[in-house]
Amino acid sequence: MRLAQLDAVRAAAIGLVIVEHYGGEGINAHLPLGMGSLGVGLFFCLSGYLITSILLKEFRANATERGKVWRDFYMRRFLRLVPAYFAWIAILVAFRIEPVASSWPWHVSYLSNIWIAMGNPILDFWSLAVEEQFYLIWPFVIAFTPRRHLVPVILLSTLFLSLAFKAWMSAIGVSADVIQTLLPSNLSELGAGSLLAALSFRRGKPFDLSWYTPAVARYFGSLCLVALSVAVASWYGSGTKGPFRYYLNDLFCALPMAWVVIHATLGFKGLAGKIFDNPVLQYIGRISYGIYLTHNFIPRILESQFGTMPRVVLGVASISLTLAVAAASWHFFEKPILKYKRFFKPKESPEAPATVPSAFGPDAPTNAATSRPPGA
Repeated sequence: MRLAQLDAVRAAAIGLVIVEHYGGEGINAHLPLGMGSLGVGLFFCLSGYLITSILLKEFRANATERGKVWRDFYMRRFLRLVPAYFAWIAILVAFRIEPVASSWPWHVSYLSNIWIAMGNPILDFWSLAVEEQFYLIWPFVIAFTPRRHLVPVILLSTLFLSLAFKAWMSAIGVSADVIQTLLPSNLSELGAGSLLAALSFRRGKPFDLSWYTPAVARYFGSLCLVALSVAVASWYGSGTKGPFRYYLNDLFCALPMAWVVIHATLGFKGLAGKIFDNPVLQYIGRISYGIYLTHNFIPRILESQFGTMPRVVLGVASISLTLAVAAASWHFFEKPILKYKRFFKPKESPEAPATVPSAFGPDAPTNAATSRPPGA
């Protein structure tokens, strides 16, 4: 079976992003922490979790063929992410939607965050650039780090490197808005997911949460509640600025994000289970990549073709068209391309299940078997 509830996590993440972008200042002023930041952070956490899990599994099963693992991994990433992204950029250029139309070489090179750091407007593409830059580096970290040292390396590279980078960039006068779009600044959420994957890779299997006993669940749940409460209190106290927001907010929010990923892997029960098992929500998660690519540009395209619209009309039309475009892209463009992944699958170790290596949606069905602790 596929870890279906992770699709619902994707839906929650894209929903948070849409609330930020479509809600306006009036709504967002009353939603703590910034919905867009939480949504992107949740995508990052999920990405670190899934990518690290698949890399650990494949490097273990193909220990003498690292080159093939790298090749297959990058080709699958290419097939999953690049065609839809490039097609959308081509559409934006065709409709002359700025600033993409005049800066598209930066975006097709996955350097949108560097382009932003040079003083240009912030675009959603910055997070896609962060993801791709992470994908370029992380397989080498996983391949060359001895398994016994992986957890300390993840902690060092995500916690201390991220904080040191932010302190250095701030010291040389770079604005916080620019710094937050660069890869090192986003290592808290990526690292939280990666750390969770490393802890849950046991006996050659990813997603083994046998370590998450009821006692651990209670302590970690309490820690997450405290972290989230502190982050919310800080938001109400200092808004979107201030040292806490700049240095520690991502780290504090990464803890409850990891909690959500853990429990979605195990399978929420009760009312939460009914929500996370909802087929409509899971379907939105599966097409969330297309939604993320298109949602913030659809309103501009509509107004470029039909002129200024009332806000409510524009919002309803934009959401409806975004969902339609994302669904069509998934069924008629992205999914057919994914069939070619079969040419880039490393051999499986007998005991290791397949996995789902994309934060934005499934690459293929899996046979992931998780160990459920008593009472979870």
